[in-house]
Amino acid sequence: MSRVLRMLHPVEEAVRLLLKSSFNPSVEEVPLEESVGRIAAEAVRSPQDVPPWDRSVLDGYAARWVDVAAASEDSPVRLRVVARIPVDASDPGSIQPGEAAEVATGSPIPRGADVVIPVEYTREEGGVVEIHRGFAAGYGVSVKGEDLKKGEVVIERGDLIREYHIGVLASLGVARIRVYKKPRAVVLNIGDEVVEVGKPLRPGQVYNSTGLLVASWLRSRGVKVEKVKVLPDDYQVIKREILDNLELVDFVFTTGGTSVGKKDLTVRVVNELADDMIHGLALTPGRPGGVALIGGKPVVMLSGMPVAAFSELVAVFDEFYRARLGRRDPWEPVVPAKLRRKYASHPGFMNVVRSLACKGPNGLEVEPLRVTGSGVLSTLIKANSFFVVPADVTGYEEGETIEVRLTGQRIPGCRG
Repeated sequence: MSRVLRMLHPVEEAVRLLLKSSFNPSVEEVPLEESVGRIAAEAVRSPQDVPPWDRSVLDGYAARWVDVAAASEDSPVRLRVVARIPVDASDPGSIQPGEAAEVATGSPIPRGADVVIPVEYTREEGGVVEIHRGFAAGYGVSVKGEDLKKGEVVIERGDLIREYHIGVLASLGVARIRVYKKPRAVVLNIGDEVVEVGKPLRPGQVYNSTGLLVASWLRSRGVKVEKVKVLPDDYQVIKREILDNLELVDFVFTTGGTSVGKKDLTVRVVNELADDMIHGLALTPGRPGGVALIGGKPVVMLSGMPVAAFSELVAVFDEFYRARLGRRDPWEPVVPAKLRRKYASHPGFMNVVRSLACKGPNGLEVEPLRVTGSGVLSTLIKANSFFVVPADVTGYEEGETIEVRLTGQRIPGCRG
């Protein structure tokens, strides 16, 4: 196989190669409270309607709308209070015309009632309640199944379980959940110039920012990173570390050594060991990246430049990983946004474009960052979003609506 970038491969080709790997996530069942941050291995459906019956969402009086619609301060409606229904009532009974039932927040609604009047608009005396304001039918009532229908999907297979999932599942009585076991990975950062964070930095050296970025990105996807290690530009050391770690983990990631210089040894080592390999991607940024299978296990060769490595992770590894987990959508929220200026992409290349989303008068707008070099790490913080331009698209016009992935930073108001 060629060890130089004579040919750039479509990103989809690299993804297909990884999909030939032996990696298939295994499943385990864990207590609900330990599942946050894990990835659901199967869809979880609601075992019941939520709420299981019509219930009140406030303290007040349940009544028939036709009885109270015309109530006002000047002309209050008087109803006979026939029941006081606690939250845990098994049978709320029913009301007839001219009757009301006192309810608390969460109380089941008696049959015949279709509105709850807030207690602050009532006055009760001698078993009769005065209603001083009319409300629309259905006000104050949460109807059966309004929140969740029995059988409705609460979590899809491949979803990253968040804290709000825990609250919903707990409310359904779900005590345990099946999740994927965390795949294990190692990140090997190659280069004589790379120094561990915290050590003194001499001229010509750089801290291992790319390696820690990659490891953090993987952890955010539920991957257990066993090791982040800096290696010298030494062929035998690189070879030994890759082989040793492949025995222990599911994925090996390397950063650096993927270009075509004399000291770019990563690709040469992997080329010797690989069953199959792709080096050189039609991707901007991220051209020097590559993937390989060694003994059926994925080896992902990332650029030593942090932004290029991020692009390669998004375009290649994430697509493979989500496919294996049965997850269709990106991890980031995807929203439509209007492009604030024209963007011309590299023909024949997939482009991963860092961008700044802002709140415009008519919705979300987005502008590509102007400083976008693959080594300009600060753009990952200055950007609050990114978008992916497919290889068969030559760009987008100003004012065009595109899909943007939000990365979690603050979205400011648009200027100018």
